[in-house]
Amino acid sequence: MSGRRPRRTLSPALVGAVLTLLVAVGCLSAAGRQWAYGELIDDAPVRVEGRITSATTHRDKTTDYTVTYSLRGRTYRSTTLSLDRLAGTPTPGARVPLEVASANPAVARVRGASLPDEGLPPLLVLGALTALALLIGLAKKAAGNARAARRSRRGKPPPL
Repeated sequence: MSGRRPRRTLSPALVGAVLTLLVAVGCLSAAGRQWAYGELIDDAPVRVEGRITSATTHRDKTTDYTVTYSLRGRTYRSTTLSLDRLAGTPTPGARVPLEVASANPAVARVRGASLPDEGLPPLLVLGALTALALLIGLAKKAAGNARAARRSRRGKPPPL
């Protein structure tokens, strides 16, 4: 006997459970942040005019826009605005009517749009619930793996 303990490895089910938990927490956090930003703007909206300063088209034909606006002598940029409500195709230089949160001018939305986006929070909550269901299954699998490993170390056969 060498006196060395056998090296323990992480169960793939346990690793999957931890990653799934992180996805669930991330989804719920993003949904909560969207709702909080919407309430922040709704509490004290400030109307400003922004301009599209750049547009980047990706391989999948989606385009990301950077909108720049100023409030109280400071300039802000947003790359996360949904520009679906604008008439026509947005192009650099086009004006964008915005509503900005008075308490935090970095939080903005296109005037007349809702924040959170209509489909995003329900999708994030659904993603979180799916991840939690997967987490329960993976946790059960990890617990079963741990029981089987303990039995094999004791020399007992697995139950039928």
